[in-house]
Amino acid sequence: MLGSRLKKLFGVGPFGMMISFSLLTAAFFADRMLGHVAILADPAPLRIAAVALAVAGFCLLAWGARTLQGWWKKGELCTDGPFRWFRHPIYAAYITFLFPAAALFFNSWIMLAATAALHPLWHLLVQLEETMMLEHFAERYSGYMRWTGRFFPRFWKS
Repeated sequence: MLGSRLKKLFGVGPFGMMISFSLLTAAFFADRMLGHVAILADPAPLRIAAVALAVAGFCLLAWGARTLQGWWKKGELCTDGPFRWFRHPIYAAYITFLFPAAALFFNSWIMLAATAALHPLWHLLVQLEETMMLEHFAERYSGYMRWTGRFFPRFWKS
């Protein structure tokens, strides 16, 4: 009972984050063990880009969490804020902005490759969550899926 309630509240987030942080930690240590495979000789531009990505990621994360907070209490489908354009903005904040920011900050090709591997992994993980949402919200979620992107905004209608 508690497990299903937590799954409903948090979705695949905790499991996906555990996998993501494990992969990035392994990539960090692999990078160091292989003698640090740097993206650029001078990491300064990458660190500036990393800070910009991190700020964007934290803003999206905060916006998504703030928007979702009220909807959780109501038990309704959230389609406001960043959820208006894509279904998983909180996960997208991590896999599109924050994790790549870490790779750029550490100037690591290996970490950057690991972050690229996270997108297909998360596409698989959220299918479980989307199945649960389809069962709960039926046609409303099905329609929502047609006009929103999963991790990237969809500005066109299908």
